[in-house]
Amino acid sequence: MSKTWNFDQPLDDVKPTSSHEERAKIAALFHKQDEKPIEEVDYVTAFEQQQKESESKDVQTLASAVKQSQPKKVNITSDYKQHLADTIAQNNKDISACQKQIEELHQLIDEKKIQNKKLQAISVAIDDL
Repeated sequence: MSKTWNFDQPLDDVKPTSSHEERAKIAALFHKQDEKPIEEVDYVTAFEQQQKESESKDVQTLASAVKQSQPKKVNITSDYKQHLADTIAQNNKDISACQKQIEELHQLIDEKKIQNKKLQAISVAIDDL
């Protein structure tokens, strides 16, 4: 007595519509006229065009980078001296920071040694009892 609920009938044979026709149908539902027809977008062509534009921009930036780097060759010595001075200053800061850390570690070691001596003295006192 159980009835199967499978849909055995064929689906409607409606041809797919273009996006322009779909937009026209939607506009008709809302009682709006499509003032401007919307163009179909060819995404492959648009992507290729964008790639060409980005490649041309890359070539232009490389050319401008080459032009900008040429005047710097004149001052390369002074630029390198400045770089060395900056590196030395940074290294000195790093050395100072490391020395502070070393001092803190020495203090911690001294505190631990004192604590160990106290604990050993307590241990000896317990053994004597």
